[in-house]
Amino acid sequence: MKYNERKFNMDVAAVAGLREAVIADYIRGLQLTSDETAYRHGYFWVKCTQKTMTVHIPFLTEDMVRHSVKKLVEKGIIKVAVLDEDKFDHTYYYTFTKYGEELLDDNVCIETDEGDSAGH
Repeated sequence: MKYNERKFNMDVAAVAGLREAVIADYIRGLQLTSDETAYRHGYFWVKCTQKTMTVHIPFLTEDMVRHSVKKLVEKGIIKVAVLDEDKFDHTYYYTFTKYGEELLDDNVCIETDEGDSAGH
């Protein structure tokens, strides 16, 4: 994938929205490539500022990212925490819930609230 291309998961988009799906894909990419990861509480977390997300997803503002992250949390797709022991570092860490992992798994068919399978 080229730098100026973005992809998204259609199941996440169906449940939470297009912006949220793009952010979820970005977080997934960070989990796979970032040095800023931590394994805590049974999850692999990745550290990233919301401002950094706007650098890599330039069509989103910080307010859009903040709102979309909140929506992903409310929909039960991701978890957000401050894990650094440095009391001055409030950078968020992100991870996927079991439900979020299922949405990202192409082999799993997720039911939407309406009872229809997402993506069908």
